[in-house]
Amino acid sequence: MNRIIAILTVFLLQLACIQVASSAENNVLVALHAFKVVSTATGTKLVATDAAQPGDTIEYQVTYSNKGTTAARDVLATLPVPKGGLAYVADSATPAAVQASVDGAHFAALPLTRTVTRDGKQRVETVPVSEYRFLRWKLGDIPAGASSTVSSRMRLDSATVNNVRS
Repeated sequence: MNRIIAILTVFLLQLACIQVASSAENNVLVALHAFKVVSTATGTKLVATDAAQPGDTIEYQVTYSNKGTTAARDVLATLPVPKGGLAYVADSATPAAVQASVDGAHFAALPLTRTVTRDGKQRVETVPVSEYRFLRWKLGDIPAGASSTVSSRMRLDSATVNNVRS
């Protein structure tokens, strides 16, 4: 169980160090909140959390607040999806205009695709969301005193956790 908590803690630490690409980045503060997605009789609810168990779905909400006196221009918000436990839940990103990357360097709109060669023929296939390692949003300009929030859900994969324990 300690390793499960450690996986979530490491991820939270990574999120706390998220880079904010902006012309006024020193004035943009980043606040992370993690919520366990809990099923109820009427749907789902979010419960603040700092730990997870295999099979749990966690929603990460990251708020970018411009504390400066001028607009923060061309803000890019990047959320890591670390290997070894957490996997992006398809179609859970908000705003929906999100890009993803498997390497942190090349981003594209969802769903990601790649060209593969099989039997001497090239074809395009969809990259499984379990291979996504980064999500990125182009937030544009954030006016002075304003905020913008992005969110995404991640699932703690029991198979990966079991491999981590070995």
